[in-house]
Amino acid sequence: MKVKSFKVGMSAVCAVVGFSFSGMSGEEAHAAGDYYYNGMASNNEATAYPKAKKISNSSLDIHHISNTMNTKYKAVGRVSNKDGWKGLGKDSMGTGTVIGNYTFITNAHVIDTAKGSAANPKYISFDMARDGSRKPYTFHATKVVKVPNADVALVYTKEKMSQYATPLKLASNAQINGLKYNTKLYSVGYPWQNGDNTKTHWSSYRFIQKSSNGTELQTKDKFRAGASGSLMVNGNYQIFGLRTYGYNLWANSTTNYAKVEMAGGEAMNGATGNFVRTHIK
Repeated sequence: MKVKSFKVGMSAVCAVVGFSFSGMSGEEAHAAGDYYYNGMASNNEATAYPKAKKISNSSLDIHHISNTMNTKYKAVGRVSNKDGWKGLGKDSMGTGTVIGNYTFITNAHVIDTAKGSAANPKYISFDMARDGSRKPYTFHATKVVKVPNADVALVYTKEKMSQYATPLKLASNAQINGLKYNTKLYSVGYPWQNGDNTKTHWSSYRFIQKSSNGTELQTKDKFRAGASGSLMVNGNYQIFGLRTYGYNLWANSTTNYAKVEMAGGEAMNGATGNFVRTHIK
């Protein structure tokens, strides 16, 4: 279980905003919500930095893909929260993935209100396989369950999503704990690109290390605002974690950590993974 030794001192600020706080090392770190991120602790930042620097930025990729309908990434979609950090009636957003008949997963800060509690489900919707103005499927939330001690949430829907896309499965504890430095991971999400966060983008990035408490995956990743909650998968589409935070949300930061594209997210191992697996509907 993740030990909350300190918290990010910004209640319910969604990662799409790009707000920042000063990490323990003094580097500018972008975070979201009233959550603790072990990967942003100074000891983990310091050990991840030389490893990330050693890998060329040219090894990373992020590009628009126009249609996921005939791929397993069809299960990924854009999450809209109309009572999020922007305020009631406005489109606070992130990325989610179908993992059960009636369940999608995302970061908890994506579905939080400005006060840091889960928004009323009536304000949350999920446009699966959306790309720009094309919205082939829209699903409506009926309940939100936040995973204890993690920036992870399960959202249940009125409609049976598995009729339209095959849910993706979580990797095992052994697979997640066995990740090796510089291993490629992949994702689809809705990062802010060219003034837009409605288009589907595919990313490839590299695993750096597990955080010291073992609950987060630190990565070298062109993580951008709007990709919060997007999946971390291997070549078999098994979910290893959720992309959650980064140091270069708008691709214009000049800090050392941003220059090497350090990022990280919640791992689907241990207590977090067990909770998710036992609450899928």
